[in-house]
This record gives sequence, C-alpha cells and structure tokens, in this order.
Amino acid sequence: MPNVQQTRLNKGALIALLFIMLTIGACFLPIPWWAKAVIAVVLVGVFLFIRRGYIYFYRAAVTLQKENTPRVWNLMKKALAAHVDDERKILICSAFIQQGDAQFGVDTLEKLIPVCKEESRRAMATVTLSMGYWRLGDLDKAIEILQDLRATGYNDDNLEINLETYLLEKGDLKEAKKLIVQSRKNGTESNGLLDNRGWYYIQMGEWDKAADIFDELIDDRHAKFPEAYVHGAQVCIHKGRIDDAIDRLGWALSKRFTNTCAVTKEYVQTLIIGLENNATKKAFARAMDENVREVSLGREFPGFELALESDSSNDMPCKEDASIDEVSVGPNDEACTVSSTDILEDDEREPNTDLTDDDYEYDQSYGSDDADFSDEDDVLDTSVDDDDREPNTDLTEEDEKITE
Repeated sequence: MPNVQQTRLNKGALIALLFIMLTIGACFLPIPWWAKAVIAVVLVGVFLFIRRGYIYFYRAAVTLQKENTPRVWNLMKKALAAHVDDERKILICSAFIQQGDAQFGVDTLEKLIPVCKEESRRAMATVTLSMGYWRLGDLDKAIEILQDLRATGYNDDNLEINLETYLLEKGDLKEAKKLIVQSRKNGTESNGLLDNRGWYYIQMGEWDKAADIFDELIDDRHAKFPEAYVHGAQVCIHKGRIDDAIDRLGWALSKRFTNTCAVTKEYVQTLIIGLENNATKKAFARAMDENVREVSLGREFPGFELALESDSSNDMPCKEDASIDEVSVGPNDEACTVSSTDILEDDEREPNTDLTDDDYEYDQSYGSDDADFSDEDDVLDTSVDDDDREPNTDLTEEDEKITE
C-alpha cells in the first residue's frame, strides 16, 4: 500500500493533541480563573519549548529566502541541537552543502545515516551526502556511494541525475551512457536527466542531437537551472550562432546559482563579456568550441584571458548595475538583476521558493513531524521539480547500444 494512502498520528500530532487536551482539562478545574490562565500559559510555553527545533527551522528557512547570513546557519544548528526529525535534518544538511559550510553538512550526514530509522530517509541522506563529497572535491567517493546505493535496488531521479552528472564530469562516458539509456527505458526523463543526455551528446561531438535536446529544454521546458543554458549556448557557439549563445547565457543569469552548480554566475558573466566584445568575439568563441568540456564545467580554458582583458565597460545582459530595460531575459523569465539574494530563487536542481505570510500556517501545525512545510522545505530541498508537460521518452536503437 503506498505511503501516501496511509494515515497515522505522528509524534508531533500526538504531542499537540496531548497539550490541547491538558489545556481544555485545566478549564474545568475547580480553581480561580487566573490559575487556569497561568496553567494554560505554562502548557503553551512547555509545548513551544519541546517543539522549538521546528520554530528554528522555520525561521532559518524564511531568513535564507531573504539573505544568506550567519544568523541562518546559527538557527539551523539550533534546530539540529533541538532534535528535529530526520527529514528536516537532511534538508538542513542540504542547505549547508548548497549554500553554506559543506564540511559541516557532510560531517552531520555521516553521523545521521547510520542511525536513520527509515530506509527512504537513509537513501535521501546518501544522495545529499554525495553532493557534499562532490563539493569537497572527492568525485570518486561521490560516485562510489551512489553506485552502492543503486546496487541495493533503490533508484529515483535525484540519484540518477547526480550519478550521471558525476560520471559525465569525470569523463566516464561509457558508464554515463548506460545510466542515460536505462533512465529513458524507465519511461521518464525529467529536465535534469534531459540536460545530462544533451551534455553527453556534446562530449561525444553529436551536435545535432544536442541541439534538439537544448531547444526543447530551453525553449519548450524553460529549465530552471543555469547549466542547461550554458550547455545550450555551447551548441550555438559550435553552430556559429554567437548572438544566440549570448542570449542563452543571459537567460542563465536569471536562474538560481548555488555552490553545487557546475558554473558560477561570475563565470557566465565572463563568457558574455568575451562574446560581446567585437575585438575578442570570434577568437573567444573559437576557444570555447575547442574546450567544450572545460566550459561545461565552469573552468578556465586557453583563451579565457581574452574576456578578462576585455573592456569592463562593455554592457552585459545581466550586470549588477543594469536597469530592467538593459537586462536580457529568457522565455517565461522575469528580468534579472544580480544581487546577494539571487541564489535564493532548486528544476530539479531548484524550485521557486518565494515565501509569503500566507504560505505559513505554523499555528495550525506547531512543528508536527509530518506537517506540511512545503515552502521552507523547498528552500533547502534538492528534490526534482518535474514539469507538468509530457516528458521525452523516445528511445532510439543507437541509444540502446552500449559502448563496449
């Protein structure tokens, strides 16, 4: 029976019910009204103290949506110390890995996984841990723990996207292709998986296939992560469409950048400078096309210095002092301006998590273990945000042939 169809009273709901019953019971005690009020206040205080971890979690999520400050991480550590449930511990570690102290996130997950009671939570924590290893530069370990997890029979889009990405970054195209083919056979292809297949075609030099994928991913699906637009720009560069490449790079700047993105906002801005300067445009485009692997990984390459030497006064599609009218925007995107809060905007790799007061009914949930913290969870989450459109699942004979 699917878990979504099962109902049960979780720990948080039981605690809330207990305190409600105690408060109501106090109203019927044969004591003065002021004594009843005191008992009610004490009960509420005790309840809030017991559930304080969820209050810290909520406040950290809301604050992170506005700005990335030390206060966010202090609140998250307080939430961990107050023993929030495993799901929120994993979300907190994910936030540390994506936007804070990756080593702290890794250390916390390594302690959490052995004591996680639910198998699904352990798997979720392992996938998140792989991102931490990747960010700390241990690509082989990130690949190893995901392959071990997959060998147990567990599989989902998050695992597939991350494992394919690590293998593609490592240059292990044979293993990456096996996963890509299998993921298409499974009948679904989310934006992250589609981007990986396109990136595979780029590394294999199959540019026409890559072009079809990124046209769909960018123009039709409007992917929410910047890597798709950088890869799409690489296709344009290879086909000699420099202006289209600049547009796609400009659209990338309106997407969410975190420490787990393959490219940084500054790197994308530098690519635009090199392509927009008439004095460097052709040479820089040629250098990008000759170093597709380095570009896709956000690394400097021979010829990168041409952009660094360019006139800094050149207009960019999305620069810090640009007005709304100067900004290049992508399909279905709002105008982009660069600020310290831009990283707060997780597709698959990041959903829109704008928070309003109406989004939170905390007084109703009181931090229940299974309460619907959908909005603040999204800020910290790394889960897949699939499009509602029908995914591309056509499987060709060529895709099914695994390179020996």
